[in-house]
Amino acid sequence: MRGREIAIPRALWELHGERSTVFDLVLVYATAVAFGVVALVFAWSRVADLPWWKSLLLFLVAADASGGIVANFSPFTDRYYAERPGHRWVFIFIHVVGPALLYVLFDGRLAYWVFLYVYTVAAASLVNVVQDRSRQEVAAAALAALGIVILLPLGLDVPFLAWFAPVYVIKLVLAFAVRRT
Repeated sequence: MRGREIAIPRALWELHGERSTVFDLVLVYATAVAFGVVALVFAWSRVADLPWWKSLLLFLVAADASGGIVANFSPFTDRYYAERPGHRWVFIFIHVVGPALLYVLFDGRLAYWVFLYVYTVAAASLVNVVQDRSRQEVAAAALAALGIVILLPLGLDVPFLAWFAPVYVIKLVLAFAVRRT
């Protein structure tokens, strides 16, 4: 199961690359579903009346963030973006959606969400411009750790979202910005 490569439909290339393995795909989607459910449990234990549509959006943001970590560590996703450096930049900057949704739907502390986005995009961009792969890994680790240490104590009005900042930083800075192939 681990070594069998399969072709990925073109619509999913941005997520998985042109090819992947069954093992990697199962791991991506199992992580996404499990983490989405955990995020909902956190939310439901703290919010008595969470509308179904907010629950759905929270699930999708959590699934995207966590499944994205696994997908971004995949050599197939990495190879896809290594061959398309312009797409790499688009991928980094498009990730305003998760923080924007959480800001609008749950936690109206604009400064927190803007800082999270700006810091993460700046850190991922810095790592992306470093040419030496081993230096990228070290820079990514340092910037991810620093971002998490800064963001966690800032807190949110809605504590059940505390998982998002570390997962978001890991997804974009450690998992995506480092070129592994």
